[in-house]
Amino acid sequence: MKTHIDGLVIHCSDSTFGSVNLIKSWHTDKPPQGRGWDDTGYTMVICNGQVENNTYVPFMDGMIEWGRDIDINGAHTRGFNQFTSICLIGKSGKFTINQLESVRKVILYLIDHANLDPQKIYAHGDLDKKKEHCPGIDIKEFVKACTRLEVLDEFANV
Repeated sequence: MKTHIDGLVIHCSDSTFGSVNLIKSWHTDKPPQGRGWDDTGYTMVICNGQVENNTYVPFMDGMIEWGRDIDINGAHTRGFNQFTSICLIGKSGKFTINQLESVRKVILYLIDHANLDPQKIYAHGDLDKKKEHCPGIDIKEFVKACTRLEVLDEFANV
């Protein structure tokens, strides 16, 4: 694994359900169903328990799934694909507390083990004005709460 992460971009899937396998199919299937890429664009996907439409699996709520290898540039934010990425399954701003706690674990791990500068953690919308709704939470305030080990309830909204 990289010993230095240049930046981290937080996304949302803009879907009510999903998993890394579903996102991978959205990214790798040939158009018009998919994008025709060689892999999923995200480094990690954090599930909300809704693995399929109308199928809730409680132990999957907050599950961190590995996507694209962390040592390979992603395909998630034009001009910033050298950054590591996390995609939260859910609509903009609609995440479970378990998902947010999992993001906190990843952030704290990357700060401690990969020299990630907390000032270089971005919302997708910070870097792509066409995606201002993504992920729908104030990332700077969220990162502060994560690093201070504060309660994350104010960011959860499902």
